[in-house]
Amino acid sequence: MITLLRLELKPNESLDKALRRFKKLCNREGLTRDMRRTTCFEKPSEANKRIKREQERARAKLERQGDKRKVKARKARMKALKAARNQKQHQVQRSDDIMGDN
Repeated sequence: MITLLRLELKPNESLDKALRRFKKLCNREGLTRDMRRTTCFEKPSEANKRIKREQERARAKLERQGDKRKVKARKARMKALKAARNQKQHQVQRSDDIMGDN
């Protein structure tokens, strides 16, 4: 896997801040994790444990996102129901107004 990172110095930016930004960029891309993993030998049993941990983490993340989707869907349904009720009440008021004029 080849990853190219590009970091442009901002005007009047110190090297310390640029280096800090570069480190954050490397962490986000997962380069530091890959470097640590490939610098020394990883036993197959350790690799299996790591893979299982990563899968469990991904599964938990999907579950959390699923909960968020359910909450969003529930909010959307409630909003639609509320809008329908308001519209129905508005129609009833209009019909009352029309009948009251007669």
